[in-house]
Amino acid sequence: MKSITQILKEIKALNEKLPNDLEKKVGNVLFGENPAIAKLQKAPAKPEELDTSWEDNLYFKLKTWVNSSGTDVANYFTKNKKLLQTLAKEFPLVLQPPIGKIAYRGTSIKINSLKNAFIKKQYTIVKVGGKEVFRFKDLEYNPNRKSQSWTVDPKIAFKFEGKANNEDSIHVVYAIKVNNDFIFSSELLNIIFDANENEKEVVRVGGKGTFEAFVDSKVFLNTWKLEPKDNFVHKLENAAPFFEPMVDKYNKLADKDNKRFGEKLIKPVKNIESIIKNFGDYPTDIKVSLLNSLTNTPSNFNLNNEYQKALVQFIKSVKNK
Repeated sequence: MKSITQILKEIKALNEKLPNDLEKKVGNVLFGENPAIAKLQKAPAKPEELDTSWEDNLYFKLKTWVNSSGTDVANYFTKNKKLLQTLAKEFPLVLQPPIGKIAYRGTSIKINSLKNAFIKKQYTIVKVGGKEVFRFKDLEYNPNRKSQSWTVDPKIAFKFEGKANNEDSIHVVYAIKVNNDFIFSSELLNIIFDANENEKEVVRVGGKGTFEAFVDSKVFLNTWKLEPKDNFVHKLENAAPFFEPMVDKYNKLADKDNKRFGEKLIKPVKNIESIIKNFGDYPTDIKVSLLNSLTNTPSNFNLNNEYQKALVQFIKSVKNK
């Protein structure tokens, strides 16, 4: 005769058994043929549980995703989000995302969107992932797909910043607490990726919204190189005083060259906008030196260096407030 303890154990085992529809999909061990994933579930390595055709299909999609996040797999995640979250309750060690941790996504943002946030002074300067960054509390994010790759490691996110269009966008890293929009554990995706470096990836299934965002301060030091006439940092009210010495230096060097040439070839300027306009769209040192004689700018004035000096001082002043 069975003891009460044995009967209770059997009842508990029955209650813990997967629903029939899920058991047909995955059996009792998710991706049981993979020793590393089986180990995550504390399942015995031998004898391994053979994967079902449904598991094979999901594994293939995950393998495809970690190598190249394509639209087809993104659509699959979106369509099957509820099912995958139901499975996560049964296999939390494999599928449960790190709820509560901060997830980051490196991509790009339109300069105009960032300009508006700057003018409204909606930023602070903080350290994230070892970088000094501008922190924006709320920036709009509109992903190209309903499913996206994120990471819980900010250093990884800064490595995977999106390709910025030189004319109208720059790099940005968005951040959000991992919530019910996320699926899969980082450990599972790392095993499937089979790489030496752990990218600590998680997958978000969700559309546009407003998120906390970070922009590396070095991006701003180089923004003017991308499109000098559209650069906006020096237009900020608080930044203006830091650029005034730059105008003075330009005019002094211009006056010096005019005296040397014996005629007023170089006109004085009143603001930095005029300086940038005079130098045109050729910011590199070699091109600037070649253009000095063509654009009537001071021979010893380096726009790149002078602009960066002023901007570094401005960033330090904001940080110290």
